[in-house]
Amino acid sequence: MNSFPHSIDIIPGALLFVVSDAMDVEITRRIARIVDEIDGLQHAGIIEIIPSYGSILVVYDISILSGPQVTCLLSEGWERTVQTGAVTNTVTVTIDVVYGETFGDDLANVSANTGRSIDEVITLHVSGQYTVGAVGFSPGFTYLIGLPPGLAIPRRSTPRLRVPAGSVGIGGDQTGVYALESSGGWTLIGRSPTRLFDPTADPPVRLRLGDSVEFRQVDSADFGGIEQPEPMPQGDGPIEIVAPGLQTTVQDLGRYGVARYGFATDGAADRASLASANRMLGNPIGAAALEVAYHGPTLRFQRRMGFAIVGADLGARLNGRLISPGRGFETMPGAVLEFNANRNTSGARAYLAVKGGFDVPLVMGSASTNLIAKVGGWHGRALMRGDRLSPGQLELPASMFTPGMSKSTDVTTDKPFRVVAGPQRDRFDDATWDRLLQSEFTVSDDVNRVGMRLLGPSLAPRAGADTLSEGIVTGSIQVTGEGQAIVMLPGHATIGGYTKIATVIAGDWDRLGQLSPGDVVRFTGVD
Repeated sequence: MNSFPHSIDIIPGALLFVVSDAMDVEITRRIARIVDEIDGLQHAGIIEIIPSYGSILVVYDISILSGPQVTCLLSEGWERTVQTGAVTNTVTVTIDVVYGETFGDDLANVSANTGRSIDEVITLHVSGQYTVGAVGFSPGFTYLIGLPPGLAIPRRSTPRLRVPAGSVGIGGDQTGVYALESSGGWTLIGRSPTRLFDPTADPPVRLRLGDSVEFRQVDSADFGGIEQPEPMPQGDGPIEIVAPGLQTTVQDLGRYGVARYGFATDGAADRASLASANRMLGNPIGAAALEVAYHGPTLRFQRRMGFAIVGADLGARLNGRLISPGRGFETMPGAVLEFNANRNTSGARAYLAVKGGFDVPLVMGSASTNLIAKVGGWHGRALMRGDRLSPGQLELPASMFTPGMSKSTDVTTDKPFRVVAGPQRDRFDDATWDRLLQSEFTVSDDVNRVGMRLLGPSLAPRAGADTLSEGIVTGSIQVTGEGQAIVMLPGHATIGGYTKIATVIAGDWDRLGQLSPGDVVRFTGVD
């Protein structure tokens, strides 16, 4: 058993500082104070801070800071909270909720399972004194400590594919609010019209770690819903999307500094290929480009321009002539570029850059598309038929942080992926660890920019798979209670509550992004 506090090196450049294995308001507010202090320092080497309940994940620039230096910074901050208390700039926020009816489909189920009337359930939920214990899962999703014990109820056995924005739910002994529409397995008891997420605000979320929350019951007649953005025009640029492909998005090298609010890093799944395509054209390596996944799009160029394709060979054809990735090209007006992948080739994603980059606005410092929050890229979504994009990106950040980016592109997937022991390695016996390193796994059909499920031998941990939710990074290998491994990709949730047996090192993340359903995956351990 680890003593508290202690540090765990996830990978070079990512350190998990753990102070408790329990949900506690005082500890949460002390963590919030440490985060505020580090923010005040504006330390150039700190890239991300992801606090959650009893831990802080820090992503840092190894050219500026070392792991021991980060540990020292956090330890000193923790000691100050011990000596002076958890004084933070927290606020109290009142959230209006319409309980039941069509706004909380599971309220009657909570009533039946707790043996309380519906009115008693509502009264008890409203009476709770809540504290924000974590923000994550999706942008702005708020985990609250303080649910009255009489309302604790397990998560749904089958998660919903669609949970409306503003939904208030119960998951185990926590309650929380979905800031955005998403999937989810919590038991829904009501819905709030309070807007908890605004990508144009600073910060973009209403609730922050350590804040106090009160719920107030309102009548359904007062529910106006959360204002939805107007549909965005398809543009009038010279690059026409004739067919969108399976999922073509605008990406760059990622969005940093906002993970504490639940925003994934996003960016290219194969950053080296995107950077290489831009480099061929003389663009900054982080200029916005198109990530073409599996079955690609068809584009028509309405004027002369240069482009480059790097990454997987997805059967690109320019005016019907097959062209190979890893080269730059120049088009004439009316030229058509299409993709028709031959699945016998290696790799899943190719990157299409144009001279000058794609002209899209930066959202929180990045052009990358976040499909969950519907922000960034081309109006926060995958490309659609009829969209018309323009070259010549408006602006770029002064610098792009690129942790562990490969120096050259490599779309081969048959080499083992290098892993280091994960933060819950001690929850897995040596036989299970050996099974991870000595077995072959197959990428299931359940794979996207968030992550991929692997089919193979069971890696079930001892004493169950649940842990107190904590920050996670790309490459984390989470293991479910059934022993199934899930590998995180750039669109992953910022925090997670499954045990993590290992982490794929950053130097192999780009190859992870080239895996397809049916590919065989092997792992090898490194120190």
